[in-house]
Parts: sequence; C-alpha cells; structure tokens
Amino acid sequence: MKYKLKNCWLCCWLLLSSAAVAQERCISLVTSAGGQSFWGQVRQAAQATAAEMQLPLHARGPARDGDTQTQLELIERMLKFNCRVLIVAPSGPEVGVRMAQLRAQGVTGLYIDRDLDDGAVLASIATDNYGAGRQAGREMARALGGQGSVALLRLSPQVASTSSRERGFHDGARDAGLRIAVDRYLPLSDSQAMFALGEELRAVDGLFTPSEATTLEMLATLRRLGLAGKRAHIGFDASPILVDALERGELVGLMVQQPSQIGVESVIRAHRVLDGDLEGPRQVRLPAVYVNKDNFDDETVRRLLMP
Repeated sequence: MKYKLKNCWLCCWLLLSSAAVAQERCISLVTSAGGQSFWGQVRQAAQATAAEMQLPLHARGPARDGDTQTQLELIERMLKFNCRVLIVAPSGPEVGVRMAQLRAQGVTGLYIDRDLDDGAVLASIATDNYGAGRQAGREMARALGGQGSVALLRLSPQVASTSSRERGFHDGARDAGLRIAVDRYLPLSDSQAMFALGEELRAVDGLFTPSEATTLEMLATLRRLGLAGKRAHIGFDASPILVDALERGELVGLMVQQPSQIGVESVIRAHRVLDGDLEGPRQVRLPAVYVNKDNFDDETVRRLLMP
C-alpha cells in the first residue's frame, strides 16, 4: 500500500513538473503605445513568428508611449504566465530596474525598439535611432537648401529611442548648417499649449517630430492653424494618416522603421534562448528608411508603408 501511495505521489509530481516546464516555454511581450500602427505591426509579426514556431506568446501594451507606471503594471500581469523570456520596449529606467530583478530570478529579458544599456537584459533589437535622427537632420537641411531655422520637438526624456533620435537630429541638422530655434518637449496632453506652440512655429522653416504619436499630434495642430504643408515637417514612422499626409505634401518626409522585422527578430532570439542558446550579439540595429516624394512609389518602400 505504501509502495502504491509513493508511486502515486511520484506520478503527480512528474505531471506537475512537466506542466510547469511546458508553461515556462513561452514568451511574454510588453510593447509601448498599444494603439499605434508601429506597435501593431511589431505585435502581429511577433505573433505570426511565434505561431510558426508553435510557441505561446502573450502580448500587451499601454495606450500611451512613455507611460512607465502602466508598463510596469503590465509586466507584473504578464508574470502570471511564468514565461522564461520577457520581451519589453522599456519606457523608462524604472523598467530596467525591474528587468534586472527578474533576470536574477531566472527570467531572460530582451529589449526591443530601445535600449537602456543597463545590463538588465540579454540583448536588444532596435532601430539605429541615433543614425535615423541624424539622417533626418541632413534631409531637413537638403529640403531647406542648407539654411534656415528649425524646431526640434521632443517626446519624453524617459523614452530612450526617441531621445536618441532627437540627439541625432540635433547633431545632423546643426552640422548641415541649420539653426535650431525651438527645442522642447511637446505638451501632448495640453491642447491649448499645443496650439500656442503651433503659433510659435510660424517663425521657423521646418520641424522634426521623433515618433508616430508626436508626428500625428503636430500634424493635427498645424492643420488647425493652416500651416500644414507650409513648413518642412519630417516625422517618424508610418500610419495611414501619415502616409496620406506625405502624399498630400503636408509632410516632406518620414523616417520609417522596420517594425515587422523587429517583431520577427525578437521572437527568433527568444526561441534560441528557450533552446538554451545564450550566445549572439548584445545589440541588433536595423536601419530606418527615409521616405519622401522621390522614392514613395518604390516597391520596397511601399511594402514598409503598407505591410
């Protein structure tokens, strides 16, 4: 009887252990700004790649970029899935602190779109954000004939990716001979302050916005003021509204990332981690593509704009 009871407990333990292993072989993904077109493409590509690999993937994202607190809450919710790999687009250094704690607890982290350079994760897969911003500065100078004043409109000091783009634009525009007359963070949650800023932009020749959200908000403000298309505006990322604005001449250009590739590469790397492979580059950097009226109809560019 004791022998049978002992065997029964052993069977139960083996079943529970195998269930735990199966549960751990999954991926959690916490993006940023869940409603934006860019992040929708990242999630779709990640989900499709995970499905091909027969890996469970659980994905969530806050509604607003730079919302660190909500992102931290989402990370805690995702921990209930007990996945061995957690992919995050960190909204601030506080996220890095939590990722370091989780790494010590056996959860392997990967950053996407941005890198905190904090040693909290195994690797990061992102756009070459500084290079993209610097190219945007050079393209702005080309659009303005190498002279004039511009506005650098920033998102948030908490967001590493846009901060790198902003720094790149500052350096690229200045080195190309432009004067940065306005340099400030956008008051996205204050419509009156946005309108007042729009009025201030009457005095500049061009402006740069470093993300999909900032580009959409600034485009809407310029439209209300009747300035859309009357100032050289270079934005970031592609959505149906922004592509339409580019076609209409309200934007002179867009720096377009490769969101689908970011999603694919992150899941491939996560799969390797689950297989015990912790080797590979610490940083994977993908180039952004500058899109304007000259290359808008190029087949490769069209695939980026309308995946």
